[in-house]
Amino acid sequence: MSRPRGDHRARREAIADTAAQLIATRGLDQVTLRSVAAALGVTTGVLTHYFPSKDALLRHTKNRAFDRSFARASAAAVGPPGMERVHAVVAAVLPLDAERRQLWRLLVAFYGSAVGSPARRRGQERRMNRWYALYREAVAPLRETGEIPGDADVARIGTALALFVEGLAIHVVMTSPTASAEWQESFAREQVRRLVTG
Repeated sequence: MSRPRGDHRARREAIADTAAQLIATRGLDQVTLRSVAAALGVTTGVLTHYFPSKDALLRHTKNRAFDRSFARASAAAVGPPGMERVHAVVAAVLPLDAERRQLWRLLVAFYGSAVGSPARRRGQERRMNRWYALYREAVAPLRETGEIPGDADVARIGTALALFVEGLAIHVVMTSPTASAEWQESFAREQVRRLVTG
């Protein structure tokens, strides 16, 4: 891990990158400003110039991880409507590569921290609502293409997809770290089609 360099924003991102790596490998409880500073080869005083507290650093790191995952999925939610668009959104979120595996390990670490924090739980609810909406928007055009009935409950289907993807991703990073990208995509395609078309 290298010292943060560049302008203020770039240095904040370098610090958050290091914090994300440490959280994903050591767990949330083992990460402190001191451990992040040590990994970067700087003092904690340098870090507090960019993040006044551990909570501020963790909040930024968590929000950035969510934003990156959501942006990747949103970018996949373009193109012609149909099941391939739905599959593309799902594949964009799954931990198919090292970067996304680390992201999911990071998110899992934060899930646990929300148990005793109403504020963090509310934040998690807000993020899940954004996922529900994204999947709902990917599914809704299937009524026009005839791939699902016109009266299909797209809100319910969108919720089911979001919960399935989250569950599969957590399973892979926590209990099946050797699950290949090919297996994940194949399994997801089977299950997503069942969830969407019945």
